[in-house]
Amino acid sequence: MLKWKSIRTVFIGLCIALCCFSCEKAHAQTYVYLEEPFFYHQMELNLENGILCEGFRSSWAEAIFTIEDDRIYQGFSSSVFDLLYTFRNNQLFLQDSNFASDVQYTFEQGKIYRGDSTFPLDLIYTIRNGKVYTGDSISIFDRVLVMDGRPKPAEVFAILFAMGLL
Repeated sequence: MLKWKSIRTVFIGLCIALCCFSCEKAHAQTYVYLEEPFFYHQMELNLENGILCEGFRSSWAEAIFTIEDDRIYQGFSSSVFDLLYTFRNNQLFLQDSNFASDVQYTFEQGKIYRGDSTFPLDLIYTIRNGKVYTGDSISIFDRVLVMDGRPKPAEVFAILFAMGLL
């Protein structure tokens, strides 16, 4: 009897772990559009498993950026020689730097600020519900792009760089 309870407990644990892993993988894809409502053929960027490609392509050969462990690499690479930015402590640093002078942007509560600042005049973009707005606005007229998915902050920066918004 004890053996069946332990097997059942292990089985339930594996099922829960598998469900959590499946849910995480299901949210690993993000589509980027310029406006809403959006259609598949209007896709500007496609982010799948850390590889950012133009349009609806998902080939590693056409990668603009690779995002891995909160680091943004040029093209399809994870080499230190292709490292462009590192996201840590809610700040985007140039390459693998730790110096305050190398902070390019700060991400705080859904807002992107220029440099090592959270001053209102340094606010560039506001992100709410997958939509990116200029400044402190959430008006439809100030919306610059729509993200269908749940990108991590480092992925948001890569999307903004690829769209030429940063």
